[in-house]
Amino acid sequence: METYYLIDYENLKIAGAKFSYTGVPKNSNVIFFLTSRDKLSESEKPKRADIDCQVFDNIPEGKEFVDKYISAYMGYLAGVYDKDTLKVYIVSRNRGYDNIIAFMSDLVHAERKEQIGEKPAKKNASESAGKSRRSDDGRISKCLLEVEEALYEYGGGIPRQDFDVVLNIVNTSLNGKNKKAVLSEIKEKLYMKFPYIGEFYMEVVTPAVEDYFK
Repeated sequence: METYYLIDYENLKIAGAKFSYTGVPKNSNVIFFLTSRDKLSESEKPKRADIDCQVFDNIPEGKEFVDKYISAYMGYLAGVYDKDTLKVYIVSRNRGYDNIIAFMSDLVHAERKEQIGEKPAKKNASESAGKSRRSDDGRISKCLLEVEEALYEYGGGIPRQDFDVVLNIVNTSLNGKNKKAVLSEIKEKLYMKFPYIGEFYMEVVTPAVEDYFK
């Protein structure tokens, strides 16, 4: 059985994912898909000799460009291997892949995962102490993903680097304050950074931030 992990790198890094290869089968293929502006550090690559790691970089920046490359590569794998000899994992928090996986279900065994391997186990006191923080991290990741999806949906034609600034503003503002204070802080930062379109960005990010506090 050939096993492939197709990594939507930008999606995971925006959500603050930490890469772990615990539980990844021997002789698996891990492939990172990066846009031309992304940089994959050596520390993020698997250190295990029994994992074949490849990096496809310089994918053009743009809405869903990486998604298209990953989907196309899965189609390529489906043409190379028989269905019963191939397992594909698309590693991303983007639920849009689920429809593609369902569409190709007659050709390839595939599923979407939100992380490459298993989360490292925490021990006794540290696990208890970190439980609340990890829960908050998960909520923040979910909020940032919702913001990113909204930016892609409503921010067509706006430079991609602006999206990163908006996401960073939201991320640094989700610091445990109440909803009103967080929204006020985000608004102030957005209006200062983007005097002409700050109001637009505020409208885009507000629903995700409000969901964070529910």
